[in-house]
Amino acid sequence: MTVLGVIPARGGSKGLPGKNLRPLGGVPLIAWTIAAARRAKTLTACWVSTEDEAIAAAARKHGGEVPFLRPAELATDAASIVDVLRHAALHYETARGARPDVIVLLQPTTPLRGPDPIDAAVRAILEGGADSSQTVALDAAHPLHKFRLKDGRLSMVFPEAEKASRRQDSPAVYRPNGGAYAARAGLVMDEGVLRGKDHRGVVMDFESSVDIDTLWDFRLAEAIVAETGRRP
Repeated sequence: MTVLGVIPARGGSKGLPGKNLRPLGGVPLIAWTIAAARRAKTLTACWVSTEDEAIAAAARKHGGEVPFLRPAELATDAASIVDVLRHAALHYETARGARPDVIVLLQPTTPLRGPDPIDAAVRAILEGGADSSQTVALDAAHPLHKFRLKDGRLSMVFPEAEKASRRQDSPAVYRPNGGAYAARAGLVMDEGVLRGKDHRGVVMDFESSVDIDTLWDFRLAEAIVAETGRRP
């Protein structure tokens, strides 16, 4: 079975302008995800999808494949990630003569994930029989202990949680961390979704799960790299 990884990296970013090229540990942010994809054992190919010439050049410099430039209409804030994946998969089908069996989304904004979570997400499908999978991280901010605020007054999001036990005793919940999303190609190409009926989770640790949307997220990634000595 063939597995296509796609690294979407558009030039425009309102939360942190230029983040895909911002240096982290001495290399552009996108280089971390390219390195993880290159070390993953389950990917048949991994392509960078971008409309930006500078990102394309940086990706190629760090070992990434950029076989096309993404159309401008697929590089806006409103563009669907599923449409971006479809666009890449259609290029793959044209180039290789067949649709990939599995499509894997690898967001460059989760740079500290290594190859193992990617392989685990893919193997959940190839070996575990799942329809789809994604990486997640333990969510310390449990939804049972969250509030709404109206007119200065707080109310529980889930009123039944008023009598709940201590936060530490609440059942574990997990948040998406952007490390990897894997799905059978039919889900993406024919149904337009990334999550099937049998959807599995791959748990990653806190440090590897930093998801960069803001400057402070980036500062956290820098601190972890400095503290742990991580390299792409």
